[in-house]
Order: sequence, then structure tokens, then C-alpha cells
Amino acid sequence: MRTATYYDILRVSRQAAPESVRSAYRKLAQRYHPDKLQGHDDAARVMAALNEAYAVLSDPHKRALYDRSIAGAQARAAAARRVAVQPRLREPAWPWWLLFATIAFAMAAIGIVAYRMIFPAVTVAAIHAPKVVSK
Repeated sequence: MRTATYYDILRVSRQAAPESVRSAYRKLAQRYHPDKLQGHDDAARVMAALNEAYAVLSDPHKRALYDRSIAGAQARAAAARRVAVQPRLREPAWPWWLLFATIAFAMAAIGIVAYRMIFPAVTVAAIHAPKVVSK
């Protein structure tokens, strides 16, 4: 959404000369003056906006500051649009390498348990003990 600038209120371009700003203000002030538009509640509000716009645009120093603020606002808006347009990459919920490691660990643990169930553990003492031959 674009907000109206003082240039929009006075209906002049940003490159308008001070004389054209003054003539535009005078035309609009005569047209929307509250004394001419009695009974209209918006007349005072419109006239206040015209006075504020003319006060800024008629002073060269205030106008230069205002032009810089407009340029800064446009630059920030353009930067915000560029950021909004860039797609965001979604991080995977579970990294593939961690998933692979988890599955490999689980299979190894299950394999060790199955191996020990099939082949019961032989103690080191049983291996080195002399065999007793019974008669």
C-alpha cells in the first residue's frame, strides 16, 4: 500500500519548481477552503493537509530533507520486497546422515543380540581350562 506524499497532496511532480508548487497550493486552497465549503466536515482536514504540504515543499531545506526521507523509504520498501521474494529453504526435519547412522547402529545392536542368542558366550576360562576326560 502506497501512502500519499506531500507532492501527491499538492498534485505536483517531485521535480516541480517552487513557483508551480505555490500556484498548485493556491488553486487547491481556494477550492477546498473551509469558508467556501461550509457544512463539509472534511474541508478543515483537507486544508490542514494542504498547509502542511506547502509548508514543507516551499522551504528548500525542508524539501531536501523530505526528498531524502522519501528516497530512504523507497529504498527500504524495495529491500523488503527483495527479501520477501527470496524463497526460504526448509531445513530437513532429520538429516539423512544421522538417520543412516541411527539405522546402522540399531541393526548392529540387534545383530549382536541375535548372535549371542544363537552362539552363547564362551568364557575365556573355559577355553584355557584343561579338558577332563572321564573314564
